[in-house]
Amino acid sequence: MDKSILEKRIHDKAEERADKYFEEIAGFFYQHKELVANGREGLVLKPIAENRSIKFRSPYRDDESLFNSQDTLSKYTNWQDIRKELVEKYEKEETDNILDKLDSINYLLEGE
Repeated sequence: MDKSILEKRIHDKAEERADKYFEEIAGFFYQHKELVANGREGLVLKPIAENRSIKFRSPYRDDESLFNSQDTLSKYTNWQDIRKELVEKYEKEETDNILDKLDSINYLLEGE
């Protein structure tokens, strides 16, 4: 296995873990229907500088609800910065995990 394939796999796995945070948060709003706009306003973000409301989640998956997509969340928050930090953290964890496993294998091979 070549190094770049391993690095890409570690990165992909780290991104999957970071994306789970978004899915958990977004899922929270679907599980708690009373928070979602449904014929009424529901829970909204009210930016001070703007004269409008931004829904947290919409049952219609419109583009302006915060948790309908990571892109929309990134428009109004620092999600991309947080996600980048999570990916970097998880890449390190995944790499350390692989190195620990290699050390264990090496220990077993040297013991023979």
